[in-house]
Amino acid sequence: MHFRIRKNVIQLIRVTYDKSKKKGSNAIIGTVPLAETTLSEDLQKLLSQDEIAAYESWVRKHNRLDILRAEFAALTLAENLATAEKWFEREGNSNPIAKTTATEIVQQWHSMRKIFVKMGLLD
Repeated sequence: MHFRIRKNVIQLIRVTYDKSKKKGSNAIIGTVPLAETTLSEDLQKLLSQDEIAAYESWVRKHNRLDILRAEFAALTLAENLATAEKWFEREGNSNPIAKTTATEIVQQWHSMRKIFVKMGLLD
């Protein structure tokens, strides 16, 4: 069994060997909303205990990976901003992508600043 994220769902895919084709055949057993990763009772009935354990392990790993990505992004943000600053200085007004990107960054910065203030991280 393997798992694949498509839009806002996790697809649970069972691979079975097809002797006539001499290769594996994929079948989507069901989907789980990405926002709520708990298996429904109906879906649990379709899965073996090993498949349920594999799914739960995959979800834990995926969640841990998301946490690590967010932490890494936060810890390297100042360095990345400094690098981006050099790029903006080099590009100036000659690159139309720079203007669009600058607008996106400022919008995100305002959102982040609100979080900083809310959490008491700024003086």
